[in-house]
This record gives sequence, C-alpha cells and structure tokens, in this order.
Amino acid sequence: MLINERHNQIAALLQKEKSISIKRLTSLLFVSEATLRRDLTVMEQKGLLQRNYGGASIVESAAEEASLLVREQKQIKEKRKIAMKCLDFIHEGESYFVDSSSTVTQMLYYLRNYKDLTFITNGLNNAQILANSSEAKVYLPSGIVFTKTNSILGTEAVEFLKNFFCSAFFFSCGGISLNEGITEASYEQSLVKRAMMNQSKLHILLADHTKFSKIFLCRTCGFERIDYLITDQLPETEFMALLSKNNVKVVIA
Repeated sequence: MLINERHNQIAALLQKEKSISIKRLTSLLFVSEATLRRDLTVMEQKGLLQRNYGGASIVESAAEEASLLVREQKQIKEKRKIAMKCLDFIHEGESYFVDSSSTVTQMLYYLRNYKDLTFITNGLNNAQILANSSEAKVYLPSGIVFTKTNSILGTEAVEFLKNFFCSAFFFSCGGISLNEGITEASYEQSLVKRAMMNQSKLHILLADHTKFSKIFLCRTCGFERIDYLITDQLPETEFMALLSKNNVKVVIA
C-alpha cells in the first residue's frame, strides 16, 4: 500500500471513529507498528491529526482550519449531491469565483463538457482539477501558499481579486449560526471570500447539514449577503425563518 493511500485511509478512519489506536490500525491496514508511528508523526506535522498515547485523534477546533485531506473525507455523498445542483447555475460564456473548499471541489469534476468558462480561485487543488478536467480558463492569485489547506491567501491575493468581476461566487464555510451568520476558522480565508463576494453578482453558499449551528473564529458575512443556499437537508425552522427574512433561496440537493 502506498504512503498516500495509507494516509487517506487513516484520515477516513479518524473521521468515522474520532480516535484510534495503533494496534487497531495495524489490524486494519496490515502494516507494522513502526510504519504506522512514522505515518502518524508525518500526518501530525501536516495538521491532519493529533497524536496521543498509543494512537491518534481527529483535530477539531473552532480556531483552526482543518486540512484539505481531512475535509475531503467528510460528507462526501452530501457534497456530491450539492455539486450536482450547482450545475443549474453554470452557464457557458460566464465567469465564476470559486473558493478553495472541498465542497466546491466536487462541483468542478462535472464541468468537462462545458465550453468558454472562466474561473478565479484561491484553491491550488481546485485550480489543478479545473485545468485537468475542463477546458476552462483558470486564474490563480499571487499571495501566501497555505500548504495545510492548499490555498493562496493574504493581502496580495485580495488585491488580485479586485481585478475581476464575475457572474457568481460559489463558496462553502466553516459554520452557519443564527446569531453570527457565516463563519470561518481562518481570518485569511474570510478576507479572500469577502473579496470574491464584493466582486460578484450572485452569491451561492454550499453547505451540508453538519455546518449548521456551528460558530468559528471569524465572521465572513451575514445572511443578507447570500442569494442561494444549496444544502442536503431542509434546515431547522429557526434557520428557515431567518433565511426567508433575508431573501435567501434554499435549494435542497
């Protein structure tokens, strides 16, 4: 088994079980304890997990953004359903901002047959997917590369984004709460998303049901800035009332 494949399997197991012992990993992955200790050390250095005595646990913090590998393992079926609904908003000849989120990633795989699209993204992974699986023109901003989230952030990125104006902005978030609105674990991510929002006509939030009733460190925007919310389950009554009050159209995937 390749190292990257092992790391993906470990991340998937942690998403399911929250914590796991080295002994259990050896029985599931059929590799030595020494190999697994090295794997866990490398993954901890990348921010993918937290080591503890005899094993490892998932990183969960409202003040720390999860790594791309961890995010890609979460709610995959829900994200794919949401991605399919996004296609209703994609039109040939138009331009779009997309963030670096793993939810948006799922949408990009379905664009192979579209012509004359332009995307501006701060996601290195998302830019690569667009380049490999579509004929879209892709712009990446300059700025600081955050390897943990595979994204480009910083004031240079924000300034670069001001050169464009797009039909729509597809983005996800860390959490959605009644009082604080749309939040992120990273201040830098919030700044980039606000810049994309300011330079686009339509704002489309992609969020599965696990995002609701969660508050993270930095506020990106209030509900009044959202035009559409695409999610996998009907939000609770209180959320629906607030979304309706702010003229947010809810699309259930």
